[in-house]
Amino acid sequence: MGMTTEELCIQNIERGIRLIQSGKKSPKEAGIGSSLNRLKDINLGMYEDLLVKYKAAVERYNNLNK
Repeated sequence: MGMTTEELCIQNIERGIRLIQSGKKSPKEAGIGSSLNRLKDINLGMYEDLLVKYKAAVERYNNLNK
């Protein structure tokens, strides 16, 4: 059986966060905004958890690339 939309969104977001944390992609290049927005409608709790991680990754990325 295939992955649900929720699972795909989470996978995409987590992958994007890892790429930002590793410095391989900028937040814009990671392009996870649409997945975050989709997840918000599906699972608000998971959205909020991943949003916190995303914001932390972006802040770290911005601090390292000043």
